[in-house]
Amino acid sequence: METLARSATCRIVGMITKKSGSPVTWERATLCGGCGETFRCDSGHRKGYLTMLHIRAFVALSLCALVALPAAAQTQAASVRGAVHDATGAVIPGAKLTLTNIDQDRPWTTESNAAGEYIFQQIPPGNYSLAVEADGFKRYERPRFILNVAQVAEIDVALEIGSLTETIEITAEAPLLATATSDLGEVINSRTAESLPLNGRNIMQLIAMTPGINTTRNSRNESSGSGSIASAGFSANGGRDVSNTIMLDGSPQEVMGYGQPAFVPSPDAVQEFKVQTNAFSAEYGRTGGAVINMVHRSGTKQFHGVLYEFLRNDKLQANNWFSNANGRDRAPFRFNQFGGTLGGPLTPSRQKTFFFVNVEYRRQVNPGSVTYSLPTAAMRNGDFSAAGVRKIYDPLTINAAGDRQQFANNMIPASRQDPIAKNILDYYPLPNLAGVTNNFFSQLGSRPNRWTYSGKVDHRFNDRNNIFFRLSLDQLSSEHPDHFHNPATPGGGWDGMKNRSITLDDTYLWKGWVLHGNYGYAHHANPRDYSAQGEFLPSSLGLPAYMDSAAQILAFPRIAATGYTEIGQDASWYIRNKFETHTATGDMSKLFGKHTVKFGGTYRINRVSNFRPNDPQGSFTFNRVWTRERNNVGTQGDGIADLMLGLPGAGVIREEPALADQVMYAALYFQDDWRVTDRLTVNMGLRWDSDYPLTERFNRAGWFDFGSAVPGLQLNGAPVIGGLQFAGQGDNPRIIKNNDLNNFAPRLGVAYKVTEKLVIRSGAGIFYNPTTGYGPGAATAGAVSFNSITNLIASQDSNRTPFATLADPYPLGFNHPENGANGLATFLGQSVPAVVRTDRTPNSAQWNFNVQYQLPANTLFDVAYAGNAGMKLMGINSDLNQLPDQYLSLGNDLAKQVPNPFYGVIPENTTLGRPTIAMGQLLRPYPQFSGVAHQRPPEYHSTYHSLQVKIRQRFSNGLQYLVAYTFSKMIDDVSSVEGFLGMQNPGYTNNNQKNWDKSLSNLHTPHRLVFNYQYDLPFGKGKALLNQGGWVNHVVGGWALNGVTTLQSGQPMSIDLGSQQLGGYGGTQRPLRTGLAAETSGDVHSRLGGIHGANRYLDPMAFSQTPAFTWGNTGNFLPDALSPSLQNWDLSIIKNVQMSERLRLEIRGEFFNLLNNVNFLRPNTTWDPINTSDPTTVRNFGVITSAADGRIGQVALKLHF
Repeated sequence: METLARSATCRIVGMITKKSGSPVTWERATLCGGCGETFRCDSGHRKGYLTMLHIRAFVALSLCALVALPAAAQTQAASVRGAVHDATGAVIPGAKLTLTNIDQDRPWTTESNAAGEYIFQQIPPGNYSLAVEADGFKRYERPRFILNVAQVAEIDVALEIGSLTETIEITAEAPLLATATSDLGEVINSRTAESLPLNGRNIMQLIAMTPGINTTRNSRNESSGSGSIASAGFSANGGRDVSNTIMLDGSPQEVMGYGQPAFVPSPDAVQEFKVQTNAFSAEYGRTGGAVINMVHRSGTKQFHGVLYEFLRNDKLQANNWFSNANGRDRAPFRFNQFGGTLGGPLTPSRQKTFFFVNVEYRRQVNPGSVTYSLPTAAMRNGDFSAAGVRKIYDPLTINAAGDRQQFANNMIPASRQDPIAKNILDYYPLPNLAGVTNNFFSQLGSRPNRWTYSGKVDHRFNDRNNIFFRLSLDQLSSEHPDHFHNPATPGGGWDGMKNRSITLDDTYLWKGWVLHGNYGYAHHANPRDYSAQGEFLPSSLGLPAYMDSAAQILAFPRIAATGYTEIGQDASWYIRNKFETHTATGDMSKLFGKHTVKFGGTYRINRVSNFRPNDPQGSFTFNRVWTRERNNVGTQGDGIADLMLGLPGAGVIREEPALADQVMYAALYFQDDWRVTDRLTVNMGLRWDSDYPLTERFNRAGWFDFGSAVPGLQLNGAPVIGGLQFAGQGDNPRIIKNNDLNNFAPRLGVAYKVTEKLVIRSGAGIFYNPTTGYGPGAATAGAVSFNSITNLIASQDSNRTPFATLADPYPLGFNHPENGANGLATFLGQSVPAVVRTDRTPNSAQWNFNVQYQLPANTLFDVAYAGNAGMKLMGINSDLNQLPDQYLSLGNDLAKQVPNPFYGVIPENTTLGRPTIAMGQLLRPYPQFSGVAHQRPPEYHSTYHSLQVKIRQRFSNGLQYLVAYTFSKMIDDVSSVEGFLGMQNPGYTNNNQKNWDKSLSNLHTPHRLVFNYQYDLPFGKGKALLNQGGWVNHVVGGWALNGVTTLQSGQPMSIDLGSQQLGGYGGTQRPLRTGLAAETSGDVHSRLGGIHGANRYLDPMAFSQTPAFTWGNTGNFLPDALSPSLQNWDLSIIKNVQMSERLRLEIRGEFFNLLNNVNFLRPNTTWDPINTSDPTTVRNFGVITSAADGRIGQVALKLHF
């Protein structure tokens, strides 16, 4: 029996020759499986089918012509190719080949061409047989082998002279070597997906078993189940975490926004998937990382199904190490996941139409507890005399020197207590613990409930035409804990998720051409709402009625009192959004001699409807500015005291548009796979990619104009340059960037079969990365002017006397959206986002060199060198308005107030609209703005080199395993855009000197070893040991062990400087290095720091305070310190009970972090000494305060029928 790797779409190529070596022509080959074609070499097509065949050919060709814009390759099918020859090696043209899908009894047919070559393309993954016939030769049969997703299987056929009534049966396994392609990756089959322990049954966790994959997430922390929009956080061979392409049945699943998949199926609904990590063919594009090609299960000619239930609770899991150390018990937890699958034929013939459905539900109670700092009962009455409360001062007693007098006995008289503040304080619950901080504890959990449905129908019209349709739905609803039992509860009240995925795929065979079209739709929505208690009128607190009118969302205002827990709704919690991706793809392929030629394209429409207001109900900050001893000096005062006086120190209310953005993508490609000889294959391709710039339905978008003068503004007699332009106004185009149309991506690969057991492969290519996976919003679209920000002005004389009060917080009124009416004068005096029209598409170069050797016992040894160089990568926003470096030498003089040349032109309710202005502001490149933030600038770089070793044994004698080891080094200047993967995302040091941030990447993981295995124990009937039936077999038979072991080194860490002394004119100040090693030595348990020991993980003495207005010399990430390493063993124990011929019960126990290893997380990396000249006074720097979860247990029952 032969087993081949599986592909979403397969091709079979070969050549048929007589024993003498001459080609055999005019013979017919049949490929059995789904869609089959019978045709003759050269002359004509079969007669009698002209009308319908041409109609269907037109439909398939039309789908191909919808050359679409999705991202990656659309090939999820497999191919089989090879040559047919006789015993002397002479080719045999015209031999008839039949490839048959065993599970569905579907044939495909073809014939070898004049060169003896043949190919089967667009073959669904599955179990197949191959038969070859030619006059004068014995019949050739391979009774069973597997085609994997996106596999190109090479099967050369050697015929022997004889009669067709005689048969040559090839029972050997198919070669493990990849002799037709040069890409790197791994196939995860259904046995692996169903057997290995998966916490939350999230199949995306299995990606981590592939060499070159790096993720800081691990199975024991992924309790969220399959299908999560954030379930694909990983980096592949140095690529960005948001640049991967995830495909299901040939259509991409990632949506515009964060590059994550809208739908991920349950493990029981996945037939298999392939992880391609480096230098793949021209069919694949719009990716800088990996291509994940998943295939949904299809029905077979027999009815099959499974019912299952998985259960977890807190009794099955160990307590967290820090919870134990701090004397806290395990929090309550419930997790129940149940569902089933059913598949089979839909028609009595059991040959034409097949179906498969999966339904799954999840019920969950997440643990949750909070410790808040709330005002005491005495404070609510103005009494701040308790121990531990700072001294409070009366703002009305300020003198000329800026000094204030303390309130008598630290108590605010009733006559001074603001009635609105008293109303607000009534919404704080009373503390239930002693003290003035951390005095309120509540233990309530969230309750996310989820259901998933996925169904697929395959239909075969005839031997030439095959089609399938899949519909997948995923929905979640989660109620968040209401700790206060009133509208002021911190956080959000409810959130949900609605995911949809559709694929329609058609394959048609016409005159030797394989025509293929695919349409895919991916939908994700993440609605979130405030407190379940409904709308809340701010005026009900006593605030002026205009606050009701100004609020976009009627909810409790956000109240932030320094030193106390913030109450009210999160600033940006409320969401109404919809992410949609429409993808059409098409391709045509044909075998010409020894060349398999394929060309096609993709077209994608990405749409986002997004309403996510920020502080739409208004917020008030009480930051002690009014109750400290001296104006703008010292740490005295109390935030609740400021609130009691009704004097906010800051605040904001915003008005945001509901944007409707669209980005289109188009690609064309040509691929030629040339089988030069039986030993040498060359893969050549060229791809053209184009991510078209963003447009907004109502032109609410724009960009920054660097060259135009702002009307009415002058500085030193010269016009002030720089402002905003808006889409569709005047002669402006609708697109916010210039089209980037010269993105040509060549690909080249070589595979050389040195011997039957040794293959050398190498490949390289250019890849253009997506531009839409970096977060939606008004800023990234340049949609300022269509929103408005009104900042509360607490004082007009540097906090000497109040200007805004709770009774009248916005005496100057509110800003309203300008809708682009002011042109270049828009948002003067404020910080503006800058979309730069000349930004280019990010890209990367990938290359590899690979050697494969087939060992005995169905084992493959694979060693590879893989590299990746990222160019013009998108990264964190950069400040185009940063002060030029030469002016930092002015130091404190930068803050000196000088006459404001913009006074009277820039609105007075902005920080730059006052009579005087800081001298440093006038030295900025664009002094009319407080900041100019280049949105997702494509100006970053990365370099990745790795040694990758893989040992894989195909299932044999009850054992299947894969060992994957990666030794790598990665350098970059920015590691992430949105901070996925739990990574640090430090700001740049100096926007004027980007090369300063070149350092080890936060993705740098020097060593990573993953070992997974599935082992059917050799006991019981039919096994090597205790081969008996009866009670012996019932007790010892049917047991299996399956596990994943992960050993991984830590990642580099970035050091923050707590006391930033750049005056707001630079990027990020770093500490100075003193020459000492940053990481201390010894066992991690002995250097946790804090209450767990004197020794810290990081040495504070390795750093010192950087002088004001200088940058420091600590790199972006430390070169001499890694976070704690990871050691994890996951294991499942399965007992199979065969209840009848078609009924099997599976009893399983699963353990995540079986050995209960303590995997400590990154320490605190903020260097913040109380005395900046004494590093020993640091607070929590270098202290480890958290660890990943301990052992987690899960039990399950599965009934197979």
